[in-house]
Amino acid sequence: MTDALAHMGAGFAEPVHGAQQTFRLLLGAMAEPGRLHTLHDAALAGLATAEAELRPPFGLALAATLLTLLDADTPVHLAGVLDTETARAWLRFHTGARATADVAAMTAAVARDVDAALCDALAIGTDEAPQAGATLLLEVEALSDSPLAGAVALKLRGAGIESARDLAVRGLPAAFWQWRIALQSELPRGVDIVLACGDRLAAIPRSTRIESEA
Repeated sequence: MTDALAHMGAGFAEPVHGAQQTFRLLLGAMAEPGRLHTLHDAALAGLATAEAELRPPFGLALAATLLTLLDADTPVHLAGVLDTETARAWLRFHTGARATADVAAMTAAVARDVDAALCDALAIGTDEAPQAGATLLLEVEALSDSPLAGAVALKLRGAGIESARDLAVRGLPAAFWQWRIALQSELPRGVDIVLACGDRLAAIPRSTRIESEA
């Protein structure tokens, strides 16, 4: 047993309940693009431990998302600072999933590790199978539904939004949002994005149209 496994902390205190609540949260986030959602207590229980050595190697919202979406048959690519033996061991222990070098299907990253090479490697699906597009899970510095210093201000429109919705995201460069805006011409192909910060998250499905005020 590796040292990482020997000191592996708990995931959800109640795995079934925690995953169910987080899945509902993710469904709500996808149905209401750009709206901020806070983790349910069932998800925080176990993850939000006061003991530093037992905390997951991801932020709370990203950890809960990975615990909910991954299983032994779901590949995930860990990019940048998340690509560590500790993180890979935590995922294997709690979900059975093994990290892959293939960026295409599902990728988890800290915002500062997202670059053009990573974005260009993501699968965007096909017109016949748009669901084959990637899911990009990003841990960002800050999320807000009001203006935020140092953040990129986004205006979101589309299904699940009555007219428009504002979302401020800090930690991702303007070039990332330019890439995402350019993808809008490829619909129905594209990439689903989940943004996580602390115990909150927001989703931007591939069908959502965005404008950046950066």
